[in-house]
Amino acid sequence: MALTDQYLRALKAVVPTLSTQQRQVLEALLFAPHHAMSAGELRAILGLKDVVTVNSAFGKVGRRVREVLGIHPENLADGEYEWWHILATGESTSDRGFVWTLRPDVVAALTACGFSKNGDLQPNEVQETATFTEGAVRQVSINAYDRNPVARARCIEVYGSACVVCGFSFEEVYGAETLGCIHVHHLHPLSVIGTEYQVDPVTDLRPVCPNCHAVIHRTGTEPPRSIEEVKAMIKSKTQKDLPYSHGVAPVE
Repeated sequence: MALTDQYLRALKAVVPTLSTQQRQVLEALLFAPHHAMSAGELRAILGLKDVVTVNSAFGKVGRRVREVLGIHPENLADGEYEWWHILATGESTSDRGFVWTLRPDVVAALTACGFSKNGDLQPNEVQETATFTEGAVRQVSINAYDRNPVARARCIEVYGSACVVCGFSFEEVYGAETLGCIHVHHLHPLSVIGTEYQVDPVTDLRPVCPNCHAVIHRTGTEPPRSIEEVKAMIKSKTQKDLPYSHGVAPVE
């Protein structure tokens, strides 16, 4: 059996047993540039209290996978490696500390397990691909910038799923089925940056509704309107003048 198939069998057995934290660590690594991140970067991205928590989560996943896999991918004997080495290789760097890189067979197996489909895309929202590196242009139906779904989830965890501009909430209007249905806006446009950069989901991202998102970008030039500018546009109108009445909270 090919090693990728062995990892797929192991991960299919292990993934349903993972805690939210363990799954988030795997997702963040999978969607990171070159599938590589340090424990410190993962701690910051996921909002965890320390790197020990990250090391523990990743190590426990590696140990579970080893139990199902039955072997080390490089045929090392138990005791000759750390449990994370089942899932990744690693190296010390001068600027980032010790960096894990997921093994190619693990990347393929995680993708086959459905991890690449994590995160819901909204209509007309650029396709999403942990601080997070973003910006690789690829062809979807149009050229779009990869965005990390773990970054999206972290943004919504911090700010909620209501629009920070007008207060609109899909869940309040359409019901629980639409919980989390919201666009995520980059305060620093990827189209302007045009290259990979480190994105902090708390300082760089905000949840906005499709209407406000369209207005933010409806300038014809770059940069787009700021959130504050669009808030001011709404404030200049009385609530009764707005073309919808979905219980949108007044803009403060």
